[in-house]
Amino acid sequence: MTSSPHRSARTGPRGADGFAVGAPAAFPPRGADWAWLVAIGIAGALLGYLGKARCRFGGAWLDGTQYQSLCYSDVFALYYRDGLDAGTVPYLDQPVEYPVLTGGLMHLMARAASWLPDPLSRGYGYFDATAAVLGACLVATVVCVGRLAGRGGVVPAGRPFDRRAALVAGGFVALAPAAVLTFAINWDLLAVALAVGGIACYARERLWAAGALTGLAVAAKFYPFLFFGPLFVLMVRDLARGGAGRDAAVRFGVPLLGALLAWGAVNLPVYLVSPEGWAEFFTFSQERGADWGSVYYVLGALGLFPSADLGTVNLVGTGTLLLACVGIALLGLFAPRRPPVEQLLFLVVAAFLVTNKVWSPQFVLWLLPLAALAWPRSRRLRPAAVVLFGLWQLAEVGYIVGIWHYLWYYQSPAEEVGVGLTAYAVVTFGRLLSLLMVCALVVVDSVMTGLSELDN
Repeated sequence: MTSSPHRSARTGPRGADGFAVGAPAAFPPRGADWAWLVAIGIAGALLGYLGKARCRFGGAWLDGTQYQSLCYSDVFALYYRDGLDAGTVPYLDQPVEYPVLTGGLMHLMARAASWLPDPLSRGYGYFDATAAVLGACLVATVVCVGRLAGRGGVVPAGRPFDRRAALVAGGFVALAPAAVLTFAINWDLLAVALAVGGIACYARERLWAAGALTGLAVAAKFYPFLFFGPLFVLMVRDLARGGAGRDAAVRFGVPLLGALLAWGAVNLPVYLVSPEGWAEFFTFSQERGADWGSVYYVLGALGLFPSADLGTVNLVGTGTLLLACVGIALLGLFAPRRPPVEQLLFLVVAAFLVTNKVWSPQFVLWLLPLAALAWPRSRRLRPAAVVLFGLWQLAEVGYIVGIWHYLWYYQSPAEEVGVGLTAYAVVTFGRLLSLLMVCALVVVDSVMTGLSELDN
């Protein structure tokens, strides 16, 4: 017979191993805390926009100097490539390689800029409008991450709101140099805001809203679908240990159903009107070869891996991701204490990036909120965490500079500019290894016992 979970006024329902599985925070943040988080998000968005100034105001998008100026953006380039300047409708008139919510944002921003007098002005206006929306997404992300960090994570610590933790986490998400350098390269912040909003709703037991936001995030970028793996693993753990009862299944099933309904609501109309245009994202993802940032691309360029063989790349990528997910599942099932869900989310998204056949520089935006929430609970690990997180962020900045300068070299090899393959390989593997070290730290924290060492 399964025992029912007991509730605490501070921490809510608990699993068999005594760890709470979610509840509203006992001590909410004050108005000033919200204001500071909003200000941090706005500052990050402004810095990111100013980082594109050489392109937006200095003509680098037009004269071919965008790579050395570190201000490239898909937003401006794809406005013309995908015919948005001519009024084409994504999926209906023109195949688009992105999920439908991102395509919808592209169309809306193009319509918003359509009143401007000439094609170039419309292109700049399109970028400005898109940057404003992405800035709002960054602010929402910072607010959600700050609130979660201040309350002690998805599972509240039963303490007054920790303003310092909230501001540090929010600042890390918005003001880290990697975040500033990758702002508005692509539309990723839309998915990031929705995904983090889903986590925030999940922490407050708003399970339908959590699922709906996650489903919309998947409709913007596909990576948040990975979130349901850790939720399933923790459900199995709670059910197997006999302490969560029906509540464990509800906390997995309701968000999953909400995500499917929300994802279907925005995808079905596009599919019915243009099934081929809708399927372009899935076709492109399957047929895309080893690309920038991936270990397969670098090893192939060095002659150490058959990166031109799409079947081999897909097989190795899928196989290694599955192995990594099995390892994360075993951690979630058998760790001495119930691992924080945000740590498992960080690990599974990191595994997806490490094993994926493309690892664009802006994908760091996927990880920053999860990394802030996955910060070690064990006090003994925090000095190492400062070092490893710092090394990871240095490596991310090194990669961002490296990829643009490698593309500069790739664009003009005869001019001996930028950096060559050797330097690009160094920054690529530097980013990979630094992220793996952060993942190892999170794993160690997840398996440590000793309640006296934990803040929550």
